[in-house]
Order: sequence, then structure tokens, then C-alpha cells
Amino acid sequence: MTGQAEKKLAFIREARQLLALFNDPAWATSAQKDDEAHVIDFADAIVDTREGYPGLPEVTAMSMVLGEGDKILAYTGNTPEAALRAKAIVGFVHSMPGLLAALEASVTFDQRVSELLDHNSKQLMENRALRETIRQLNARINWLLDRIPGVQPS
Repeated sequence: MTGQAEKKLAFIREARQLLALFNDPAWATSAQKDDEAHVIDFADAIVDTREGYPGLPEVTAMSMVLGEGDKILAYTGNTPEAALRAKAIVGFVHSMPGLLAALEASVTFDQRVSELLDHNSKQLMENRALRETIRQLNARINWLLDRIPGVQPS
């Protein structure tokens, strides 16, 4: 196995482990609010997290996914798994071009295989028909040769 294949398999193993961190995720949006109301909602979410993780230290790091220009694309929280979730999201986004290319190549390959199988099946049927025609013509020739006195079929 090549080094590149080993890296891909290692990534697949890690990605499967990271997927376990996302138990039935759903996309959601809030109602339209001003910034102050969004900050209050965010503070409420932090309170909910603290209640759900009673052993969470008082001081924590907030994990997030950043985009171009350090714009915050997603907060993943301040729980012990939050950093892994942010890492997973970034890894999945970075791997998508390769995954989509592989999927596209697979579909293209499947289409080409299907086309070749169809073509080969048609050729096979054509060849069978030609063999049958040759067999019938040989039978006629032999029948005619049998009718000619003194001629032995070769």
C-alpha cells in the first residue's frame, strides 16, 4: 500500500471517530433579533451548557470554526468535546473537495463500466448470431456436397 493510501485510510478511521461526536445534528436558525438579544441567547446557551456539565471548570476556552479574515463561522462551545467538534468540522470541510472528486470519479467509472458492459453484450449477441449463421451455412454446404456424387466433404 502506498503512503498516500495509508494516509487516506488513517483519515477515514479518524473521521469515523469524530463523526461519533455529532449525534443527530440539525441546522437551525434563530428568529431575527438585534445583536443584544443574540448575546443574551448566547449567554443562555452557556448557562445551559454549565448546567449540563456540572464539572466544567470556571474558566474554559471557547471553540469555534473560523473562516477567511478570522470571521466566526460556527461556535462549537466550551465543553471538553467542543474542540474536537470544531476540528472535525474543519477537517470535513477541507476533505469535501477530495470526497466529491472521488464520488464523481466513481459515478463516471460506473457509467463507463455500464457502457462497456452494454457494448460487450451487444458484440456477444452479434457474434452468437454470426456463429449461428456460419453453422447453418456449413450445414447447407455439407448437405449440398453430400448430394454431389463422388465429392467428399473436407
